[in-house]
Amino acid sequence: MRNFLLLVITSVLVYGCSNSNQNPVATEEGKAEEKTAVITNDMENALAGVPSWINEVTVVKMPDGIKAHSGEFVTRVNEENVYSYAFRETLSNINPKLPATVIVKGWVYSPEPNTALSIIVDINEEGKTVLWKAYSLTDVIADLNQWKEFTARFTVDQPVKPEHQLKVFAFGGKKTAYFDDFDISFEY
Repeated sequence: MRNFLLLVITSVLVYGCSNSNQNPVATEEGKAEEKTAVITNDMENALAGVPSWINEVTVVKMPDGIKAHSGEFVTRVNEENVYSYAFRETLSNINPKLPATVIVKGWVYSPEPNTALSIIVDINEEGKTVLWKAYSLTDVIADLNQWKEFTARFTVDQPVKPEHQLKVFAFGGKKTAYFDDFDISFEY
């Protein structure tokens, strides 16, 4: 019995020191480094002039009787402002690595059908477009007058440079819609 107990203890010690559990941890850490959530905005502090965000005129309170997805403020597109509150930053200021994918998550509320409603990613060099992509929200807003979650994935399939500027925003095509709780992340 004593030999058996000694064998079990030795086996447990050898297994515990074998580093057999490090590969899954390393894999999970690797995944965390590959996809990094960098920017979130719930619109609540937008009017305070948050750096890297532009077009504050579109940040408003929801109309009476309708709640924002969270908090009180949203960004609105309409006939006067076809572009939403927008994130704008030089790629090198976000991360020294260049992104392979840009992922934009958020919530949209549309009181009317709108085939033009979309999320836009624009990468440019001194105002000249290098990459421009749109993600249509037509299917997302099939149920009107409700907050609907969206996830837009944009593959960066053109050569980009660290000094290029990234812009992320919603386009409304002159119809009213509301957006809240943006989360912009990158895969490298």
